[in-house]
Amino acid sequence: MPPYSGQSVELDPKLTPSQDRARATYELIIQATGELLPEVGIERLSTNMIAERAGLTPPALYRYFPNKYAILSEMGRRLIAAENALVIAWLQSEEFAIGSNLEFERRTFSELLDKLRDVVLSHPGGAWVYRAMSAVPVLQELRRRASREIIDVIYDEVAKDFPKIDRERVQGAALLTSIVNNAVTEIMADDSPTADLLRREAATMMCLYYRDVVLSRAPDA
Repeated sequence: MPPYSGQSVELDPKLTPSQDRARATYELIIQATGELLPEVGIERLSTNMIAERAGLTPPALYRYFPNKYAILSEMGRRLIAAENALVIAWLQSEEFAIGSNLEFERRTFSELLDKLRDVVLSHPGGAWVYRAMSAVPVLQELRRRASREIIDVIYDEVAKDFPKIDRERVQGAALLTSIVNNAVTEIMADDSPTADLLRREAATMMCLYYRDVVLSRAPDA
């Protein structure tokens, strides 16, 4: 059974390896966890399973991680960092243009979501890690913290072009579009045939939503 949010669960690695051999073992644990997630699911996943798949003894695994949630947390942090770096690069590029050509904006939002999908799929167990951050109470704060961080970045970038923008509306748009993207990403864990369609529709929704937000002004503007 997964721990409840009120329980104290260690979510940090015991050891961050510096030598090549230790780093290789660390990555084996991550890779093995990513392989097992779609096979057994989050609840059935155990450190014994992970150790066996990685070709390690349980004590060898415990040198690096205290429990399976610490492994999932590390995987979640990596995934979030990669996604945020992609979003920030997009915000600072010429591809980020709101309030001009609707078809261009629709295309760039769709391309961004495609790139975010590729980031998720390139990480071990990517879509399942998303599910874990949603379903497991002790991991939910990881996603909430990431959302808060990227919201401020989005506002700062949008405000460069629209200095009189309503800050609360931008923050709301950033949070809501993040939730929508997370939901579509989780669907990929089921290999749903509708995932591509939903991602395209989400891109259109985000594009039109942000146009409405940036073309309005703050109440005192």
